[in-house]
Amino acid sequence: MIEFPKIQLDPDNTFASDFGILIHDEFKILYVDENLCNIIGIGKVPDKVSLPNLLSLIVDVNPEQALAHHHRLMEGSERPRVQSFKVTKPSGKVAHVLAAESIVQWQGKTAIQLAIIDITEKYNDFYQLEQQASIDSLSGLTTRNRFETILSNELSKAQKLSYPISCLYIDIDDFKLINDTYGHQTGDDVIRLFADCCKSSIRQSDFIGRWGGEEFIILLPHTTHQFALLLAERLRWRVSKLEVDMPHGAISFTVSIGVNTLYDEVISPACVLNQADQALAYAKRHGKDQVASYKKLDTPDK
Repeated sequence: MIEFPKIQLDPDNTFASDFGILIHDEFKILYVDENLCNIIGIGKVPDKVSLPNLLSLIVDVNPEQALAHHHRLMEGSERPRVQSFKVTKPSGKVAHVLAAESIVQWQGKTAIQLAIIDITEKYNDFYQLEQQASIDSLSGLTTRNRFETILSNELSKAQKLSYPISCLYIDIDDFKLINDTYGHQTGDDVIRLFADCCKSSIRQSDFIGRWGGEEFIILLPHTTHQFALLLAERLRWRVSKLEVDMPHGAISFTVSIGVNTLYDEVISPACVLNQADQALAYAKRHGKDQVASYKKLDTPDK
């Protein structure tokens, strides 16, 4: 079960497309009404014998944790709560629902009632907005805010499980000159072309984000420093072969890349990026259009 974002008042009832009632005891369904059947895709109210176990319908829920909560709720040591979760319909489609718990008496026994609202449409709207907020509109890459979260999470996993993780800090060379000479539309075309090249160059397990302006970060989990350098060099070479079509001929551009790798170190995301940025600065000062390794710097730049 997941926490759902705060819901605003819905006076015109457009949010709750369907509202149903379900009663269960240890997730064995005792009663459902017709509206609830529509929500979970059963079609009609089944007889009591054929009612399924609720846990068999809910997606991505830990049964042990759910049962433990149920027992605490029945004992009075935990209060009823409102949660959202996903329900698998017989058709295979998934419905997103919001459920409010309450303790009721059903046929002389204590049970749990769930007042359930189908929020699938609004959930999908929210998901699309969240995705839009996480994707840079120009490059189609992950935004800085979202990438900061990814970076923190991935570094924590790598440190906990003791596997190498590498970071590429990338800067488009002379980007201001491109904008000043050919205009910002051409600069936008350069960013889009570069982003497409990056997306086709990385693996499914890798992450790429636009850090700001002409700066980009690629995160490579389970990647040694040597292999990260090879990937960076391949990307640098591919970018050097790109061309942006112009009315009077095509223009090309290059990138500089700083590479940093962590093995067993426990350092902050900011420090990881700072080290990769130092390698990038070295590459920029020593001719651009090249890959530099933080590990190979004799004296990292301050």
